[in-house]
Amino acid sequence: MQWFLLSVGLSDMTELKLYIGNKNYSSWSMRPWLVLRKSELHFHEELIQLDVPGFKNKLLALSEAGTVPVLKVGDEIIPDSLAISEWLALAVPNLWPKDAEDRQKARDFCALMQSEFGALREHAPMNLRRRTQSKLPKDCLEDAANMDGIWQDLLSKHDGPFLFNDWSIADAFATPYATRFASYDIPRSQKADTYISELMSDEDYLDWEADALIEPWELPQTDKVSL
Repeated sequence: MQWFLLSVGLSDMTELKLYIGNKNYSSWSMRPWLVLRKSELHFHEELIQLDVPGFKNKLLALSEAGTVPVLKVGDEIIPDSLAISEWLALAVPNLWPKDAEDRQKARDFCALMQSEFGALREHAPMNLRRRTQSKLPKDCLEDAANMDGIWQDLLSKHDGPFLFNDWSIADAFATPYATRFASYDIPRSQKADTYISELMSDEDYLDWEADALIEPWELPQTDKVSL
């Protein structure tokens, strides 16, 4: 691995620090955190509590975007879940699928997970402590059905339990959505349900979830969605 570390200017002594939001709610933070765990690179995490007085100033002090996650690599700042994941893939091999065509499909999938499915994100925000069977709006359920279809299509093309056989960055980007299907009891196919179970039984995900479940903080605006 040493050659890969040097190729991105990362030595064994370089400190990596990932700034994240509340683990119960911050889907954007979960993705690169999972990728970092799978990379096996040593990193520190710093949680910035969201929606409390002064939190935005803390975020703006890190990057112009004023959002989490942010990865600090020595003196360098990398904002955005996908940008962080791409940087990590340069440092550590096999975070993307090995096959070139699958690798591009995985990148396209991650971009889709970030940019689309707005109704699902709005009406079923990530909330790991929640278990509800409340009725969700039609556009939210349509988003979920479309996502289910995308997962089924990718899973049907490979033999492994993950979207591209072995675990990849694509699965990190799917995981926050997987939790929504569980939290809101959203209808899904058998193949998608099996995939969701695989993601939510992953040991790194379970470490994140364990921290989320004991967080003392609540976000009332998020908690009241789809009660």
